[in-house]
Order: sequence, then C-alpha cells, then structure tokens
Amino acid sequence: MAKRVIDVTRRQLLLGLGGVSLALPVLPSLLTKTAYGADPVFTRAPRLYWVTTEHGGAFESSMFPSASLLTDSASVFSDHTARAGKLVAKSDATSAVLSDVLRAAASTLTPALIAKMNVLWGLDVPFYIAHNTGLHLGNYARNDGNGNDGKAVQAFPRPTIDQIMAWSPSFYADLSSIRERCLVMSGRPVSWNYADPSAPSDQIENVRGSTSSLDLFKRIFVAPSSSGAPAPRAPIVDRVLANYQRLRNGNTRLSAADRQRLDDHIARIAELERKLTASTTTSASCSSVVAPSDDANKHQKNDPADAARQLALFNEVAAVAFMCGTSRIAVLCYGDTSRFVSYGGDWHQEVAHQWQLADAQALLVQSYQRFFEGVFLDMAKRLDVEEAPGVTYLDNSLLAWTQESGMETHGSVSVPVVTFGSAAGALKTGLLCDYRRTTSTSSQYDPGAGGKQTLGLLYNQWLATVLQAMGVPPAEFERWGHKGYGVPYITKDSWTPPFAKHYGDTSSRYFQMASDYLPFLKA
Repeated sequence: MAKRVIDVTRRQLLLGLGGVSLALPVLPSLLTKTAYGADPVFTRAPRLYWVTTEHGGAFESSMFPSASLLTDSASVFSDHTARAGKLVAKSDATSAVLSDVLRAAASTLTPALIAKMNVLWGLDVPFYIAHNTGLHLGNYARNDGNGNDGKAVQAFPRPTIDQIMAWSPSFYADLSSIRERCLVMSGRPVSWNYADPSAPSDQIENVRGSTSSLDLFKRIFVAPSSSGAPAPRAPIVDRVLANYQRLRNGNTRLSAADRQRLDDHIARIAELERKLTASTTTSASCSSVVAPSDDANKHQKNDPADAARQLALFNEVAAVAFMCGTSRIAVLCYGDTSRFVSYGGDWHQEVAHQWQLADAQALLVQSYQRFFEGVFLDMAKRLDVEEAPGVTYLDNSLLAWTQESGMETHGSVSVPVVTFGSAAGALKTGLLCDYRRTTSTSSQYDPGAGGKQTLGLLYNQWLATVLQAMGVPPAEFERWGHKGYGVPYITKDSWTPPFAKHYGDTSSRYFQMASDYLPFLKA
C-alpha cells in the first residue's frame, strides 16, 4: 500500500510569541482512505478562560455599545423587559469600534470574531461589596469588609465557580490527560476552594496562582518518555497511607480538628499522585511541545507593551493547554490597569477613586481599551483556529472578562461582562444583552456622574448560567436552599442604591429565577 502524504497547514502547527510550538496529535481519520465527512456533528467538552481586572469605573457610555443595537425584547416579568440585539461595530479609520473600551484594529476585531462575542449589561450584586476580588467568580466573602454589607457576607465563603467546575464529575468526566484541573495565573486571590475539595466543608482556602508562565508550562507539559527510562516510582500515597491510617485511627489523643487536617493532607497527596499519573499518558505529552523562551515574571515594567507581553505569555500557555487537553479551565487574575497607560502615581486613589472626573475617566477608558485589545482579544485570536471542520477552539470555549465594579468605582450596579465563544454550542453569541429594568424609575440610581444607572438581574444568575453552559447542573452548585451562585443577600444599608426596592428580599422573584439561563443566551 502506498504511503499517504499528509500536509501540515498553518492551522495544524501553531507558534506562539514566547516560542511555544504545538503539533496536533495524530488524527486517525487522516490515516485511512475512508471518508469521514458524514460522521455525526463534532462535539467537544467546553473550556473556560476567565480574566479579571480591578476597580471598574468606566462610564457605561464608554464601556457598553450603543443601545440603538437593541432591537429584540423578552419579558422577564410583566414589569421588566430585557432587550438584546446584534453586535455591529462602527468603523473609525483603521479600528472596529463597539464602544470606547471595546475597540481594536479592524484587522483583528473582525465581523467574524464579533459574531462570537457577547456584551452583557445590567448584572448586579445587590449589596455594597467595595474592595474585593471575590465577586468575579462567586466568593463574595473575599472582600475587605468595607461597610456593613461586606462584613456580613464574609461569614458565607464559597468556592469560586472555576473550582466548582474543576472538581465536578459532570465537567471532568475523564481526568486521564488533565495535569491541572484549573490553571490559576498571577498572584491575586481570586480563586477559592474547600480545604479538601473531595470532601466539602465550611473551610474555604485561597487557591494560590502562579506568577511564572514558565513554571506553569513545566507543571502541565512533560516530554514523552524515552526508551530506557527508569521504572515508575511507587505511588506516593502508598508510602504514607499506612502511617496516616495508624495515626488517624489509632491515636486517641488526636483532636477532631487534627483529624480533619490529616484528611485534607492525604487528599492533596492523592491529587498530586493523580497529576503524576496523568503526566505519563500519551495525550498529556501532546506530541511536540517546546518550552517557552520567555517568562511572564520577567515583564514588570510600567509600560503598556510590557504589560500586554506579560499577560500574553499566560495566554499562550493556557491556549496550548486547551489545545493539548492538559487542562480545560484557566483564570488570569490581574490587578489595576495602570501599567497599560504608564501611570506612575497612586492609581487607586488618584484615578479609580476619581472616576467621575474627566482626566481620571480618560485614563480608565484608555487602560481598559488596551487591556481588551492586548490581552482579552489576544486570547480570543489564539483560540480562533480550526479544531474540526467549521469549528474552532474558540467556539468550544467560553472566554469571560469581568471587572471588580460597575461604572461607580466600588459600586456593584451593572458589573460589565464581555465574552467570546459559545461554550461548545451551549450559548448564543454576537449579542449585546441589556438586562436593566429601564421602564421603572424605582430601579434607577444616580451615582453623581456618567448618567443614571438602572438595576437589572442578579450577577448570581450569570454565574449559574456559566456553570450550566459548562455542563454543571444546579444540583451540584445550589446551596443554602437558594437558586443561582453566590451569597443570597440584600443590602441592609439605606444609603446604597435602591437594591431592596428593586430586588425585594432573598425570596423574591429575581432570586427564584437565579438558576435559569440569562435571557437570550441559551442556544
């Protein structure tokens, strides 16, 4: 039989900025004469990539596309109508412009890519959470305790949704190639989980991220074994299990708390053993992967290009991990965006806290635009290459960018959410969705600059939508007898926006629907 010649196209060989090269694994359908064009529709388990930035503070008129795009409507309740419309960019010289923040080179932010994008307007956290890193992914208890509301919700810590997914059998039905359940990148405390994820309890701990993209690469990629390699080591768990059982079950002086610590420790060892086992599989080695020649932690300059380069290196490692199948979840947690405008002063006090002033507002908008184009859009483009005929890695992923606050710095009205990808067909895309209750004056709030804000739907419902799009059912994430994800809490402070007037209490209609898909999004 004559040998078949297989052409390797640019879509089958990817070269990243930091020197990571990736060859696709062997595809059996290319090695036979049989035509597979009539196979059932290609399906792929979805992947999640989440990026976070601090503060917020950009005027809604700068962050969100024009409301003139909102041509469709859906009744949430008889007195609350949500609206949506197709995202369409305007041309501005060489740029494609959805808003002052959501703009980029027209050659990059193409109509085809915009069709895979969503912008969500009108998602609220109905209490004063102020300084926090926990809002993004659902652990509202991770706030600095500013105000009575922040202190109150600190009593209700939860794992973040990336970790709920990472330990869900519905999301990871097969862990054979998974080196890291979730890649947490950069040093901000944004990801949280149970002390022992296999045995949920009230003890919630920060999942520390990596500041080195190269270290992450080494953790999730291993070279294929060479011939003559030494025999595998005895499992770590086997070495310590006998001592563990003797100490835990045989020592009457051991306290209940110390037994829990031992259980947590052995669970961590078991997870390490699973990772080491995964590293020996063929799928985890992913054929020809070359280590990056650069590292994110080498890029700390107060310079926009250097800041974008730092985060692009994390993007690169996560993108190749998704393509290889060594992980399906990654979180890139970033602080303030001052480096994207080379600001040398106190960004928090001089810019974020002065969001209502023209000069500060201009800096915020410029920094977010550069972050959008240099980091978030960069990741979308990396994944927008063909995975199967007519389907890209981006189609089979969900990329989300969230900010700490809405238009009012430290305020949680209309927290902006921008996405790319359909989560393997679970979500509709190409939409501007406006969930605000715009017909009710009782739902309006005047922050003192940038125009009035209007309350809409719960951010909890957005988190529940993501979980379900990723295949995690409500039975796995609902808690305390409530729908949605997060802390079911309404502000007790009278000076905050009209949350209580709009949302009622935690038994209200908005909380009851919080495990439903957000309007317009379900495919």
